[in-house]
Amino acid sequence: MFYKNALRKIRKKGECPFCIPPKNFIIFENPKAYLTPSRAPYVKDHLLVIPKVHALVLDKLNSKEKESILNLIVKGIDLLKKKYPAVAIEYKEGDLDKSGKTIPHLHFHLLPKMRRNESFNPGSKRRFLSEKELIKEVKRIKFMD
Repeated sequence: MFYKNALRKIRKKGECPFCIPPKNFIIFENPKAYLTPSRAPYVKDHLLVIPKVHALVLDKLNSKEKESILNLIVKGIDLLKKKYPAVAIEYKEGDLDKSGKTIPHLHFHLLPKMRRNESFNPGSKRRFLSEKELIKEVKRIKFMD
């Protein structure tokens, strides 16, 4: 299923897909945030770090929440660097009206880089992973070496 179709279904439910993720979608977590594969990856092994509290911008989080997010970003980078030479980080604020983003919940993208000039083509169609595919990705990435 393509990303835009999947987003329509999510919005119809009226729930934030990041607030209560199924446990089997999580690679690592701490009390304030979690690390998961992207359900609509830009590239292979694309990860997300997401705070558990629903927030649209980083300055609404307390210092413990920010520290917890940073710890998982570092853990995700360490995991990806076992396989890739570099990792890009992208911060997404969740205010749909102001930012034009698709999920109203702040999050961080961890994007593995294979070559110096590699980049994501925003015009390309992103695929939305099924629950079964996402669970398979969690298991594969957890044990990446």
